Amino acid sequence: MFSHKHYVPILKGKPAEFQAVTKLKSVNSMTPLFEAIPSKSPATIPEQLKKNKWDNTSKYFVDFLFFDAKGPASNPPLSAILAGMKAAALLQHAAIPVTGTGRSPAYQKAVSQSADPKRGLAIRLIPDDFDNQADLTKSLNALSGLLKHGPSTTDIIIDVGSIAGHQASIIAQVYRAYLGLLPNIDAWRSVTIVGGAFPGGLDASMTRNAWNNRPRIDWQAWLAVVTGSQKVKRLPSYGDYSISHPGLPPEGQATILAQLRYSTDSQFMIWKGHNVRKHQNRFGQFNGICKELINRPEYRGPSFSLGDSEIQAKATTAGSPGSAQTWRKIGANHHIETALDQIANPPRLQGQANFLADRLHVQVL
Repeated sequence: MFSHKHYVPILKGKPAEFQAVTKLKSVNSMTPLFEAIPSKSPATIPEQLKKNKWDNTSKYFVDFLFFDAKGPASNPPLSAILAGMKAAALLQHAAIPVTGTGRSPAYQKAVSQSADPKRGLAIRLIPDDFDNQADLTKSLNALSGLLKHGPSTTDIIIDVGSIAGHQASIIAQVYRAYLGLLPNIDAWRSVTIVGGAFPGGLDASMTRNAWNNRPRIDWQAWLAVVTGSQKVKRLPSYGDYSISHPGLPPEGQATILAQLRYSTDSQFMIWKGHNVRKHQNRFGQFNGICKELINRPEYRGPSFSLGDSEIQAKATTAGSPGSAQTWRKIGANHHIETALDQIANPPRLQGQANFLADRLHVQVL
């Protein structure tokens, strides 16, 4: 389906994320994975894609893992969900259903019935799947038989979850180990490895009214794998959780802090402002954040992405600062364009790998 120079961001199906991915310069080197979250209707995914004019020829992964085993086993909601997806023209051409080794029989049946013979499906593996290589091989063989899709029409997504706070060199070794344990690695349609380096919330460790830098460990580790001297049998595609933590978003009324999440080649720059309900500038704090950013060397300029264009506009005009949803859209759009640019630019990719090698003590070619 695609080579290692491809991007698979995992997105939680929030309105801001749909706005971010449908306003990219190009989606040719990206296949997003949308997770349906239990606090919203699973129909949110097709509805938001249609609303935001997603190109119905551009494929994407869709995972309903949080809806597994809900309702009567004889008629689980997932069956109706996927049947509706198959009937909708947009999804009929674009959606690739995702499953895993631990999903219920009803879930596997629903995925099997919804998967198009040509479009195929994806299997999402987690660290527990790699405890025993023999068991992993048996599970994948059994799942391929049950789903009636062999490796040639199956994408493998290895999701290690949150890696925030870990060393990139250690995560790179974990990536290599999992790739080494994956049976018949060359036979699968694609192989992607995903980690989430964004921290879990803007906690007390972050300084208010200042930029807080956190390393993009997922990118650094993937880069070490694909450019390092420790060869792997197959180069994996790159995946992450964009500017979100892998965990489910909190439910209920949340405190809204003025904030901006801005990705550089190796860092997340996070501005943590004040509660918009209590601060005298309320949502207008965001205009000041944008003004601060455009004068920094990390700012990529208004032509780099839709997000950067909006940052420039909000920094230099007296227009609306937008809402928390707007801020997430801006940050996610910029982040995804950054990742796509890094993957597509081999000279810059190699130069960054050499820079990271000095820091991570990883030898590169």
